[in-house]
Amino acid sequence: MSESFNICQLYSTWAKGTVLYTRWAAQCGIGYPELMVLYSLKTGIDLTQRQITEETGLVKATVNTVIRDLKNRDMIILEPSRHDKREKLVFLTEKGKQYADEIIVPLLEAEERISRKIGNERMEQTIGTMELFNLLFEKELKQRIEREKHNL
Repeated sequence: MSESFNICQLYSTWAKGTVLYTRWAAQCGIGYPELMVLYSLKTGIDLTQRQITEETGLVKATVNTVIRDLKNRDMIILEPSRHDKREKLVFLTEKGKQYADEIIVPLLEAEERISRKIGNERMEQTIGTMELFNLLFEKELKQRIEREKHNL
């Protein structure tokens, strides 16, 4: 098997996962971006909008739109960060916690069942491989940016 085939398979597999999470969101009557923001808020601690953007891979404007919508529905509150008053921390309200529990807890339970079937060792290998791929890809991007700077 060629290396380019492996990369195509990796991307295809990655995309399939996103499709499956999108289908989960649709079954819950929400969009994928809202699912990912709720997932981050349910599983994370003291997150800013920027951190949610980085964690989910969603575009900043999309996260801002979801945050604004959740705030308008009294699902979240925004509080200034203790470290940087310019940044706002995003917290689920009681209403938001109940809403997130209805959507995210069953998802976490499904992920846990799947993880047990796969096994801890294979899950750790997969995570390690993806982290290494992302690290090396980030390095490639930086090198490309540097090359482009020198060509200008």
